[in-house]
Amino acid sequence: MRILHLVGQREDAGGILAVIRCLHQAGPAAGIRHTVWVHRDYAETRSPALDYRRTGFIASDSPSHPAIFFTSALAFFSLRKLLRQESFDVIHAHTRGGLTVALLAGLFLGRRILFTNHSYASRAWFYRWAARRDWMTTVVLNPNMAAHYGLEVGPPGYSIIFSGCADRFLQEPLTANAWIGADPLAKLKLVGMGTLVRWKCWHHPIAALARLPTGLKARVEFHLWGPEQGDADSQAYVAELRELIEQHGLEETVLLRGVTNQVTDALRDGHFVVVASENEPCSVSLMEALALGLPALAARSGGNVDIVQDGTTGLLYETGSIDGLRDIIAAILNGEFTPAPPAEIRDSVRGWAASEMAAKYNSVYGQMAKRNGDVS
Repeated sequence: MRILHLVGQREDAGGILAVIRCLHQAGPAAGIRHTVWVHRDYAETRSPALDYRRTGFIASDSPSHPAIFFTSALAFFSLRKLLRQESFDVIHAHTRGGLTVALLAGLFLGRRILFTNHSYASRAWFYRWAARRDWMTTVVLNPNMAAHYGLEVGPPGYSIIFSGCADRFLQEPLTANAWIGADPLAKLKLVGMGTLVRWKCWHHPIAALARLPTGLKARVEFHLWGPEQGDADSQAYVAELRELIEQHGLEETVLLRGVTNQVTDALRDGHFVVVASENEPCSVSLMEALALGLPALAARSGGNVDIVQDGTTGLLYETGSIDGLRDIIAAILNGEFTPAPPAEIRDSVRGWAASEMAAKYNSVYGQMAKRNGDVS
Protein backbone atom coordinates (compact mmCIF):
# COMPACT_ATOMS: atom_id res chain seq x y z
CA MET A 1 0.00 0.00 0.00
CA ARG A 2 1.34 3.46 -0.91
CA ILE A 3 0.53 6.64 0.99
CA LEU A 4 1.20 10.14 -0.37
CA HIS A 5 1.53 12.79 2.35
CA LEU A 6 0.71 16.32 1.16
CA VAL A 7 2.91 18.59 3.26
CA GLY A 8 4.62 21.23 1.11
CA GLN A 9 7.17 22.29 3.71
CA ARG A 10 10.40 24.05 2.80
CA GLU A 11 12.31 23.08 5.96
CA ASP A 12 12.80 19.81 7.81
CA ALA A 13 11.34 21.04 11.09
CA GLY A 14 8.29 20.59 13.25
CA GLY A 15 6.04 17.85 14.52
CA ILE A 16 4.26 16.93 11.27
CA LEU A 17 7.39 15.49 9.72
CA ALA A 18 8.22 13.79 13.04
CA VAL A 19 4.84 12.04 12.90
CA ILE A 20 5.41 10.98 9.29
CA ARG A 21 8.82 9.59 10.24
CA CYS A 22 7.17 7.46 12.92
CA LEU A 23 4.69 6.16 10.35
CA HIS A 24 7.55 5.55 7.91
CA GLN A 25 9.46 3.46 10.45
CA ALA A 26 6.41 1.33 11.16
CA GLY A 27 5.48 1.04 7.49
CA PRO A 28 7.56 -1.93 6.24
CA ALA A 29 6.13 -4.36 8.80
CA ALA A 30 2.63 -3.45 7.65
CA GLY A 31 3.50 -3.46 3.95
CA ILE A 32 3.06 0.30 3.69
CA ARG A 33 5.31 2.76 1.86
CA HIS A 34 5.14 6.45 2.73
CA THR A 35 6.03 9.22 0.26
CA VAL A 36 6.14 12.90 1.27
CA TRP A 37 5.25 15.77 -1.09
CA VAL A 38 7.36 18.82 -0.24
CA HIS A 39 8.48 22.10 -1.79
CA ARG A 40 11.39 21.85 -4.21
CA ASP A 41 13.53 24.03 -1.89
CA TYR A 42 13.17 21.52 0.96
CA ALA A 43 16.40 20.06 2.38
CA GLU A 44 16.35 17.04 4.67
CA THR A 45 18.25 17.57 7.93
CA ARG A 46 16.83 14.84 10.18
CA SER A 47 16.78 11.08 10.16
CA PRO A 48 15.52 8.63 9.17
CA ALA A 49 15.53 9.59 5.50
CA LEU A 50 12.14 9.78 3.82
CA ASP A 51 10.97 9.22 0.24
CA TYR A 52 10.12 12.58 -1.34
CA ARG A 53 8.31 14.07 -4.32
CA ARG A 54 8.73 17.78 -4.97
CA THR A 55 6.76 20.68 -6.38
CA GLY A 56 7.61 24.32 -6.93
CA PHE A 57 4.25 25.72 -6.00
CA ILE A 58 2.68 24.54 -2.76
CA ALA A 59 2.93 26.62 0.43
CA SER A 60 2.47 24.56 3.57
CA ASP A 61 1.24 27.60 5.45
CA SER A 62 1.08 31.38 5.18
CA PRO A 63 -0.51 34.29 7.07
CA SER A 64 -2.18 35.15 3.74
CA HIS A 65 -5.15 32.92 2.91
CA PRO A 66 -5.26 34.13 -0.73
CA ALA A 67 -1.59 33.13 -1.05
CA ILE A 68 -2.35 29.64 0.26
CA PHE A 69 -5.23 29.22 -2.18
CA PHE A 70 -3.32 30.59 -5.19
CA THR A 71 -0.22 28.46 -4.63
CA SER A 72 -2.37 25.42 -3.86
CA ALA A 73 -4.34 25.87 -7.08
CA LEU A 74 -1.07 25.84 -9.02
CA ALA A 75 0.19 22.89 -7.00
CA PHE A 76 -2.97 20.94 -7.83
CA PHE A 77 -1.86 20.64 -11.45
CA SER A 78 1.53 19.38 -10.25
CA LEU A 79 -0.25 16.79 -8.10
CA ARG A 80 -2.47 15.72 -10.99
CA LYS A 81 0.63 15.12 -13.10
CA LEU A 82 2.23 13.08 -10.31
CA LEU A 83 -0.89 10.94 -9.89
CA ARG A 84 -0.83 10.17 -13.61
CA GLN A 85 2.76 8.94 -13.27
CA GLU A 86 2.46 7.01 -10.00
CA SER A 87 -0.27 5.14 -8.16
CA PHE A 88 -1.04 5.94 -4.52
CA ASP A 89 -3.70 4.18 -2.48
CA VAL A 90 -4.31 7.03 -0.04
CA ILE A 91 -3.74 10.78 -0.27
CA HIS A 92 -3.03 12.04 3.25
CA ALA A 93 -3.00 15.84 3.68
CA HIS A 94 -1.55 17.55 6.74
CA THR A 95 -0.95 21.31 6.37
CA ARG A 96 -3.36 24.06 5.36
CA GLY A 97 -1.80 24.17 1.91
CA GLY A 98 -1.94 20.39 1.72
CA LEU A 99 -5.63 20.41 2.65
CA THR A 100 -6.45 22.94 -0.06
CA VAL A 101 -4.72 20.83 -2.72
CA ALA A 102 -6.43 17.71 -1.37
CA LEU A 103 -9.85 19.37 -1.56
CA LEU A 104 -9.23 20.16 -5.22
CA ALA A 105 -8.19 16.54 -5.78
CA GLY A 106 -11.38 15.36 -4.12
CA LEU A 107 -13.59 17.75 -6.06
CA PHE A 108 -12.03 17.39 -9.52
CA LEU A 109 -10.26 14.02 -9.50
CA GLY A 110 -12.78 12.05 -7.46
CA ARG A 111 -10.14 10.96 -4.94
CA ARG A 112 -10.93 9.99 -1.35
CA ILE A 113 -8.87 12.13 1.01
CA LEU A 114 -7.51 11.69 4.53
CA PHE A 115 -6.76 14.93 6.37
CA THR A 116 -5.02 15.13 9.73
CA ASN A 117 -5.73 18.48 11.36
CA HIS A 118 -2.64 19.56 13.30
CA SER A 119 -3.86 23.01 14.39
CA TYR A 120 -6.57 24.97 16.15
CA ALA A 121 -7.73 27.22 13.33
CA SER A 122 -9.82 30.34 13.88
CA ARG A 123 -11.97 29.60 10.81
CA ALA A 124 -13.43 26.42 12.26
CA TRP A 125 -16.38 26.56 9.84
CA PHE A 126 -14.08 25.87 6.88
CA TYR A 127 -12.67 22.71 8.47
CA ARG A 128 -16.17 21.53 9.43
CA TRP A 129 -17.25 22.05 5.83
CA ALA A 130 -14.24 20.08 4.56
CA ALA A 131 -14.80 17.29 7.08
CA ARG A 132 -18.40 16.85 5.95
CA ARG A 133 -17.51 16.02 2.33
CA ASP A 134 -18.49 12.39 1.77
CA TRP A 135 -15.06 11.64 0.26
CA MET A 136 -13.15 13.16 3.20
CA THR A 137 -11.91 11.34 6.31
CA THR A 138 -10.70 13.64 9.11
CA VAL A 139 -8.34 12.90 11.99
CA VAL A 140 -7.97 15.28 14.93
CA LEU A 141 -5.29 14.88 17.57
CA ASN A 142 -7.23 15.01 20.83
CA PRO A 143 -10.74 15.35 22.29
CA ASN A 144 -10.20 19.05 22.97
CA MET A 145 -9.56 19.63 19.26
CA ALA A 146 -12.68 17.69 18.27
CA ALA A 147 -14.70 19.96 20.55
CA HIS A 148 -13.04 23.06 19.05
CA TYR A 149 -14.24 22.08 15.57
CA GLY A 150 -17.61 20.77 16.74
CA LEU A 151 -16.96 17.30 15.31
CA GLU A 152 -18.80 14.23 16.53
CA VAL A 153 -16.00 11.66 16.46
CA GLY A 154 -16.83 8.25 15.04
CA PRO A 155 -15.93 6.04 12.08
CA PRO A 156 -15.64 6.21 9.18
CA GLY A 157 -15.61 10.00 8.87
CA TYR A 158 -13.86 11.22 12.02
CA SER A 159 -11.18 9.78 14.30
CA ILE A 160 -8.95 10.89 17.17
CA ILE A 161 -5.33 9.79 16.82
CA PHE A 162 -2.71 11.35 19.08
CA SER A 163 0.65 12.27 17.55
CA GLY A 164 2.76 9.62 19.25
CA CYS A 165 6.29 9.88 20.53
CA ALA A 166 8.86 7.42 19.20
CA ASP A 167 8.76 4.11 21.06
CA ARG A 168 12.45 4.40 21.90
CA PHE A 169 11.65 7.16 24.42
CA LEU A 170 9.66 4.60 26.40
CA GLN A 171 12.62 2.22 26.29
CA GLU A 172 15.34 4.71 27.26
CA PRO A 173 16.54 4.85 30.87
CA LEU A 174 14.34 7.10 32.97
CA THR A 175 15.66 10.46 34.03
CA ALA A 176 17.86 10.31 37.09
CA ASN A 177 17.51 14.06 37.50
CA ALA A 178 14.21 14.16 39.40
CA TRP A 179 13.54 17.49 41.13
CA ILE A 180 13.77 17.54 44.90
CA GLY A 181 12.62 20.95 46.05
CA ALA A 182 13.64 20.59 49.69
CA ASP A 183 17.14 21.95 49.02
CA PRO A 184 17.01 25.78 49.10
CA LEU A 185 20.24 25.92 47.09
CA ALA A 186 19.13 23.54 44.32
CA LYS A 187 19.16 25.01 40.81
CA LEU A 188 16.04 24.32 38.75
CA LYS A 189 16.67 23.44 35.11
CA LEU A 190 13.78 24.08 32.74
CA VAL A 191 13.96 22.76 29.18
CA GLY A 192 12.15 23.99 26.09
CA MET A 193 12.27 21.95 22.90
CA GLY A 194 10.97 23.25 19.58
CA THR A 195 11.41 25.56 16.63
CA LEU A 196 11.93 29.22 17.51
CA VAL A 197 8.72 30.55 16.01
CA ARG A 198 6.25 33.06 17.40
CA TRP A 199 3.31 30.70 17.97
CA LYS A 200 5.46 28.60 20.32
CA CYS A 201 5.36 31.60 22.73
CA TRP A 202 8.91 31.15 24.03
CA HIS A 203 8.78 34.78 25.15
CA HIS A 204 6.32 33.78 27.89
CA PRO A 205 8.74 31.71 30.02
CA ILE A 206 11.46 34.31 29.47
CA ALA A 207 9.13 37.07 30.69
CA ALA A 208 8.01 34.89 33.62
CA LEU A 209 11.60 34.35 34.71
CA ALA A 210 12.21 38.10 34.51
CA ARG A 211 9.38 38.64 37.04
CA LEU A 212 10.78 36.26 39.65
CA PRO A 213 12.25 37.76 42.83
CA THR A 214 16.01 38.13 42.49
CA GLY A 215 16.77 35.34 44.96
CA LEU A 216 14.61 32.83 43.10
CA LYS A 217 15.75 33.99 39.67
CA ALA A 218 19.31 33.07 40.54
CA ARG A 219 18.19 29.47 41.11
CA VAL A 220 16.73 28.86 37.63
CA GLU A 221 18.14 28.08 34.20
CA PHE A 222 16.03 27.80 31.05
CA HIS A 223 17.66 25.81 28.25
CA LEU A 224 15.85 26.41 24.96
CA TRP A 225 16.70 23.94 22.20
CA GLY A 226 15.48 24.34 18.64
CA PRO A 227 16.25 25.56 15.13
CA GLU A 228 15.64 29.00 13.71
CA GLN A 229 13.52 29.15 10.57
CA GLY A 230 14.54 31.26 7.61
CA ASP A 231 11.37 33.29 7.03
CA ALA A 232 11.32 36.97 7.95
CA ASP A 233 8.90 36.71 10.87
CA SER A 234 10.81 33.84 12.49
CA GLN A 235 14.09 35.72 12.18
CA ALA A 236 12.46 38.82 13.68
CA TYR A 237 11.09 36.70 16.53
CA VAL A 238 14.51 35.28 17.39
CA ALA A 239 15.87 38.83 17.48
CA GLU A 240 13.03 39.78 19.85
CA LEU A 241 13.89 36.85 22.14
CA ARG A 242 17.54 37.90 22.29
CA GLU A 243 16.52 41.49 23.00
CA LEU A 244 14.17 40.35 25.79
CA ILE A 245 16.94 38.28 27.37
CA GLU A 246 19.37 41.21 27.24
CA GLN A 247 16.78 43.73 28.42
CA HIS A 248 16.15 41.76 31.63
CA GLY A 249 19.75 40.71 32.22
CA LEU A 250 18.94 37.02 31.76
CA GLU A 251 22.03 36.05 29.78
CA GLU A 252 23.06 33.52 32.44
CA THR A 253 19.49 32.34 33.05
CA VAL A 254 18.09 31.80 29.54
CA LEU A 255 20.34 29.84 27.20
CA LEU A 256 19.46 29.55 23.50
CA ARG A 257 21.14 26.25 22.75
CA GLY A 258 20.32 25.87 19.04
CA VAL A 259 19.73 22.63 17.16
CA THR A 260 20.37 19.25 18.75
CA ASN A 261 20.07 15.71 17.49
CA GLN A 262 20.57 14.48 21.07
CA VAL A 263 17.01 15.15 22.17
CA THR A 264 17.03 12.46 24.86
CA ASP A 265 20.13 13.85 26.56
CA ALA A 266 18.88 17.44 26.31
CA LEU A 267 15.57 16.55 27.96
CA ARG A 268 17.04 14.34 30.67
CA ASP A 269 19.41 17.15 31.64
CA GLY A 270 16.42 19.18 32.85
CA HIS A 271 13.97 18.92 35.73
CA PHE A 272 10.81 20.10 33.89
CA VAL A 273 9.87 20.56 30.24
CA VAL A 274 8.11 23.82 29.33
CA VAL A 275 5.33 23.99 26.71
CA ALA A 276 4.20 27.60 26.46
CA SER A 277 2.43 27.59 23.09
CA GLU A 278 -1.23 28.49 22.94
CA ASN A 279 -3.46 25.73 21.57
CA GLU A 280 -0.67 23.43 20.46
CA PRO A 281 -2.61 20.33 19.41
CA CYS A 282 -0.27 17.55 20.45
CA SER A 283 3.27 18.49 21.44
CA VAL A 284 5.59 15.64 20.50
CA SER A 285 8.38 17.06 22.68
CA LEU A 286 5.95 17.12 25.63
CA MET A 287 5.18 13.43 25.23
CA GLU A 288 8.85 12.61 24.70
CA ALA A 289 9.71 14.37 27.96
CA LEU A 290 6.94 12.60 29.87
CA ALA A 291 8.09 9.28 28.39
CA LEU A 292 11.52 9.93 29.92
CA GLY A 293 9.91 10.65 33.30
CA LEU A 294 10.26 14.43 33.07
CA PRO A 295 7.29 16.44 34.45
CA ALA A 296 5.83 19.37 32.51
CA LEU A 297 4.94 23.02 32.94
CA ALA A 298 2.36 23.66 30.23
CA ALA A 299 -0.26 26.16 29.15
CA ARG A 300 -3.79 25.02 29.91
CA SER A 301 -4.85 24.73 26.27
CA GLY A 302 -4.78 22.49 23.23
CA GLY A 303 -3.70 18.92 23.70
CA ASN A 304 -1.86 19.75 26.92
CA VAL A 305 -5.07 19.37 28.92
CA ASP A 306 -5.45 15.80 27.64
CA ILE A 307 -1.78 14.86 28.07
CA VAL A 308 -0.67 16.44 31.38
CA GLN A 309 -2.26 15.24 34.61
CA ASP A 310 -2.32 18.56 36.44
CA GLY A 311 -0.75 18.29 39.88
CA THR A 312 0.70 14.83 39.20
CA THR A 313 2.72 14.58 35.98
CA GLY A 314 3.12 18.33 35.80
CA LEU A 315 1.45 21.68 36.34
CA LEU A 316 -0.84 23.64 34.02
CA TYR A 317 -1.12 27.42 34.06
CA GLU A 318 -3.68 29.66 32.41
CA THR A 319 -2.83 30.12 28.77
CA GLY A 320 -0.87 33.30 28.11
CA SER A 321 -0.56 34.16 31.82
CA ILE A 322 3.02 35.19 32.42
CA ASP A 323 2.29 35.78 36.10
CA GLY A 324 0.66 32.35 36.32
CA LEU A 325 3.77 30.69 34.92
CA ARG A 326 5.97 32.77 37.23
CA ASP A 327 3.92 31.69 40.23
CA ILE A 328 4.19 27.96 39.53
CA ILE A 329 7.95 28.27 38.93
CA ALA A 330 8.20 30.04 42.29
CA ALA A 331 6.08 27.32 43.92
CA ILE A 332 8.43 24.64 42.58
CA LEU A 333 11.47 26.52 43.86
CA ASN A 334 9.81 26.90 47.27
CA GLY A 335 9.20 23.15 47.52
CA GLU A 336 5.42 23.43 47.17
CA PHE A 337 5.13 20.85 44.37
CA THR A 338 6.62 17.40 44.12
CA PRO A 339 5.85 15.62 40.83
CA ALA A 340 5.01 11.95 40.52
CA PRO A 341 7.96 9.54 40.32
CA PRO A 342 9.52 9.25 36.82
CA ALA A 343 8.15 5.73 36.28
CA GLU A 344 4.59 6.92 36.96
CA ILE A 345 5.06 9.88 34.62
CA ARG A 346 6.25 7.50 31.88
CA ASP A 347 3.26 5.20 32.38
CA SER A 348 0.90 8.13 31.77
CA VAL A 349 1.89 8.28 28.07
CA ARG A 350 2.37 4.61 27.21
CA GLY A 351 -0.86 4.62 25.22
CA TRP A 352 0.51 7.36 22.98
CA ALA A 353 3.57 5.54 21.69
CA ALA A 354 4.30 5.89 17.98
CA SER A 355 3.57 2.20 17.45
CA GLU A 356 0.06 2.73 18.85
CA MET A 357 -0.42 5.77 16.62
CA ALA A 358 0.88 3.90 13.55
CA ALA A 359 -1.45 0.96 14.19
CA LYS A 360 -4.45 3.31 14.27
CA TYR A 361 -3.37 5.10 11.08
CA ASN A 362 -2.69 1.79 9.34
CA SER A 363 -6.23 0.72 10.15
CA VAL A 364 -7.58 3.95 8.63
CA TYR A 365 -5.34 3.54 5.57
CA GLY A 366 -6.59 -0.01 5.06
CA GLN A 367 -10.22 1.05 5.28
CA MET A 368 -9.69 3.91 2.83
CA ALA A 369 -7.71 1.81 0.35
CA LYS A 370 -10.45 -0.82 0.45
CA ARG A 371 -13.05 1.83 -0.26
CA ASN A 372 -10.93 3.16 -3.12
CA GLY A 373 -10.95 -0.39 -4.48
CA ASP A 374 -7.43 -0.29 -5.91
CA VAL A 375 -4.99 -1.48 -3.24
CA SER A 376 -1.52 -1.76 -4.76
